[in-house]
Amino acid sequence: MADDQSLAGYSAEGAHLEHEWENKFRAMPSPGNQRDYMKRLSARPHHVGSPYDKDNAEWLLGKIKEWGLDAHIENFDVLFPTPKERVVELVEPSKFKASLQEPPVEGDPTSNQQVEQLPTYNPTRPMATSPRLWST
Repeated sequence: MADDQSLAGYSAEGAHLEHEWENKFRAMPSPGNQRDYMKRLSARPHHVGSPYDKDNAEWLLGKIKEWGLDAHIENFDVLFPTPKERVVELVEPSKFKASLQEPPVEGDPTSNQQVEQLPTYNPTRPMATSPRLWST
């Protein structure tokens, strides 16, 4: 679409600006970059509030600014309950304690990293077993 064409709902100047923005968006990252971007974003655990979450946000901000867009990071305080300890243990008829660790995924060089990894857990389970729900 040529810049001098009209655009329904826009003034001539507004249509020109809209076409400029569309051209900026078309010039942004190509689909070929997406694999590299996803590898970079998922290289380490990046749950809310983690160092890599912040690093990803700053990297994305830099990319968005590099593409000519005005952007900034906003911070929000949120509740993010995480377990301090996880134990799954069978005590009868014979004792068994689950390791609760998955083996590394073949082909994923980051899957064996445990230092930044959050333990798996079901955050709704404590609510489901709340005495308030089962006592009468």
